[in-house]
Amino acid sequence: MNNDISLGTSLNPEEIAEIQSHLMQMLGDEILRYNHDQSSSVPVEQAQILFESMLYCITAYLNTQPDPQNALKTRKLEKLYKSGLDLVKQYVNDSHLLLAEAKLTRIPTDLIAYNHTIDSEIDLLLQGYDARFKAQYTTELSTMAIISYPLLKDDLSITGILYIKNYLTQLIKENKFCSQFSKNYIRSLLLTYGVQYHSDYHDLLINIPELILADKKEHQ
Repeated sequence: MNNDISLGTSLNPEEIAEIQSHLMQMLGDEILRYNHDQSSSVPVEQAQILFESMLYCITAYLNTQPDPQNALKTRKLEKLYKSGLDLVKQYVNDSHLLLAEAKLTRIPTDLIAYNHTIDSEIDLLLQGYDARFKAQYTTELSTMAIISYPLLKDDLSITGILYIKNYLTQLIKENKFCSQFSKNYIRSLLLTYGVQYHSDYHDLLINIPELILADKKEHQ
């Protein structure tokens, strides 16, 4: 995700300075909100987290616009932030629906990492996600998600709810791909892989579609 608020625009130095000044004013409001109107100050590290969360929401919204540069130049930053925050919250709702679909399309396997990811890890990430004050974070303290099961195609360049949403979207695609193959076939691939590397296949951190594709390539 691009967290650069300029998005590569041709803003002149004066326009950039005006946006930065406006963002700092908005940050003051966010600090008050974070402190429940009890204080206007926080440690520098916390202020940075709040500032990056604002940028995450604004940029998430700008990235949905046909002309993000024009939107940044012509719309008030407060409205961009409000729209972005609403969008991020919608992505959280979307991710809950995607998780339900991932469970419906799940692969019948005894692979622990896969089942743990679907049954608990994603749900915990969604429950702990803070759309307002830590939107850029995927977990409580990190932009990186703690997810056991590796995807065949994973985009680690994005963070926050966009990462979770993208992970679930890709997982569903991979589930549907695997639905073409029997449970016994998938189990045999995992068992063979485990024997090859002297491991219990239940504990493997391996992507199932990757094993299938490798097997099909080998037997072409």
